[in-house]
Amino acid sequence: MRQWKVHLKQQLEGFGLSYVEVEGDDQLDIKANSLTYFACLRTTSQSIFNMDESRDELAWVMLEKQLKALAKKAEIGTSSLVSKLHIEAPQILIRLNFSYDNEQHIIYVS
Repeated sequence: MRQWKVHLKQQLEGFGLSYVEVEGDDQLDIKANSLTYFACLRTTSQSIFNMDESRDELAWVMLEKQLKALAKKAEIGTSSLVSKLHIEAPQILIRLNFSYDNEQHIIYVS
């Protein structure tokens, strides 16, 4: 989620928007700002027709599932690398890439 939050802040700035934070609930902030970002993408995309706010919610659910699955995979992979290579976990850097599919209005994470 940290990498998505950084990416999201940069993308919102591209639309002239700021990342809005509410005290104490980072997860809620990320979701609310993501929905704002998805709305911006949806309303500015030339290839999206007949999609409304419900599609933004779906985009969020799909993104959240991908991020959680990759976090779990990274945790297992990090443990495996630490034991096999005899290195410390902080030495392992996992970088996520985010790409937007403007026809389906979803974010892919790799």
